[in-house]
Amino acid sequence: MEMMKEKKDPGSQADKKPISRRRFIAYVWIAAAAVVVGELIAGTFAFLWPRRKGGKIETVFIGGKVTDFKVGEVIPFRKERTFIVRTEGGFLAISSVCTHLHCIVNWNAVLKEFECPCHGAKFNQFGEVVAGPPPRPLDLYKLQIVAGNVVIDTVGGIERNKFDPSQLVKA
Repeated sequence: MEMMKEKKDPGSQADKKPISRRRFIAYVWIAAAAVVVGELIAGTFAFLWPRRKGGKIETVFIGGKVTDFKVGEVIPFRKERTFIVRTEGGFLAISSVCTHLHCIVNWNAVLKEFECPCHGAKFNQFGEVVAGPPPRPLDLYKLQIVAGNVVIDTVGGIERNKFDPSQLVKA
């Protein structure tokens, strides 16, 4: 009977060999590679996944008083992604988003044109395409004169094929 008691269970902890240093390092490398692959996959999905809309953004804003705008002047509103243009005929609210790849255009006061930094597109002061790949002019926003203030509604830009003087809002 005593012989039976002395026999050890083959699955007991005492019979297990400790993990070798070489095998431990191999497991660490495998775990590190799994983390890197996981980050690459997560980063790819984060890049391709559509962005969430930001918090509540005001869609109607007051650009200023009619008297604040000089004829021939183009005033940018970066947060609202809008330019207000005052011409001799009236006002235009032009979107600052290029119709080609949705880059933000800038106003060049020296050349008196809008320029897209992405592909070199150029638009005149009315938002019409002068050069480059955009398929149509810059979109317009609804503009109203209310109690002497220039009020712009940026919900749903107005697509157009060309400038028409009827698009101007008279002061």
